[in-house]
Amino acid sequence: MLAFLPPRRACAGLLAAVLAGAAIPAVQAESLTFLRAQALAERAAPENLAQMAQVEAARTAVLPAAALPDPKLILGVDNVPIEGPDRYSLNRDFMTMRRIGIMQEVPNGDKRQARRHSAEAGVTRAAAEQRAMLLETKRQTAQSWLELYYSERSVALFEQSDKQVALLRATVQALVAGGSAQAADLLRADQEALSLADRRDELERDAAIARARLRRWIGDAADLPLAGAPPQLPLQLPQGPGRLSEHPELRAASARVGEADAGLAEAIAEKAPDWGVELAYNNRDNQFGDMLTVQFSFDLPLFVGSRQGPRIAAQQHRVAQSQAEQEALQRRLQAELESGRAELAQLRKALERTERSLIPLASQRSELELAAYRAGNTQLDAVIAARRELIEAQLRQIDQRRSLSLLSASLYYAYVEGLQ
Repeated sequence: MLAFLPPRRACAGLLAAVLAGAAIPAVQAESLTFLRAQALAERAAPENLAQMAQVEAARTAVLPAAALPDPKLILGVDNVPIEGPDRYSLNRDFMTMRRIGIMQEVPNGDKRQARRHSAEAGVTRAAAEQRAMLLETKRQTAQSWLELYYSERSVALFEQSDKQVALLRATVQALVAGGSAQAADLLRADQEALSLADRRDELERDAAIARARLRRWIGDAADLPLAGAPPQLPLQLPQGPGRLSEHPELRAASARVGEADAGLAEAIAEKAPDWGVELAYNNRDNQFGDMLTVQFSFDLPLFVGSRQGPRIAAQQHRVAQSQAEQEALQRRLQAELESGRAELAQLRKALERTERSLIPLASQRSELELAAYRAGNTQLDAVIAARRELIEAQLRQIDQRRSLSLLSASLYYAYVEGLQ
């Protein structure tokens, strides 16, 4: 109770409490949880930043898509004589005029509307691709974090094995000293320790590779120590093909089809003629009157077969290509969903068997072989073989959990969060 402490002690206690409270977030901030890795990737992954810039660029391009072209300023001199006594004079001939004016080209209204629709389709496509890239970034970050997590669990398993190998060596050394074991058994125990050290180096290499892959998505934050356990992702996978159309990649593919359709409509609109208007003021010498010129111009689409026609045909092929790619993507995603569901069920059964039967049996055999060796009823090779089987069973459990987590994350971001 600070109220009953002397003032100096109360201030010191209050300061200590404040510093302790401030230290908790600092400690938490120095670790990398699964959710924090996701947040970092979503906020700072270059792929996401690039897609955001693409969306903004597409949105900015919508407004000028249907705008009229910039007007043109006209400056010129008409009817300058080049023969006779008034040649090259700008004010002695009554037909010579200094002209200043403005000209405006006016594209066909259908063409401008088609250009606007094409730009809007580009925005839809960019937004869909941004959503797909965001989910892909989160999926890749999740898998990299999980790879690192389970790689570190494998390394930790070998740290425990090192202690058990040291205990086994001490047992062998005692038995050799007591005359109930051969000196070669001590060398055999040292060889097993070296073999396990090589395997541990391989697992540490795998952990370093996994951390490098995680750095690919979250930068230097990947060097922080991991904290927490893998989350239990809800996997309410879609059962029918109806909801699959909401998949982010299929949305992007559908948006590309829409963009191709808009491009086709724009190519067809190119056949409609444009027109323009020109207004000019013609100044002549003071003894002659000034003049005003107004004129209109119209396009003459006389060569549709060799100009607009090929463009329309090319755009039609792009539409067909986009539709075929969309259909191929939908079939691939449907196959991945069905195979993923089957693989998920198989991994769960295999993990259950490993945890329920394989590891307990391997552990029991290892203990029995060690007890038999101490009693002089078996050879050291049998003890080492039993220890290896236990280690392999434990590594198998970690690998199965890794595979199950990786597959769950892949399915979750593609077929659960992706369909929300």
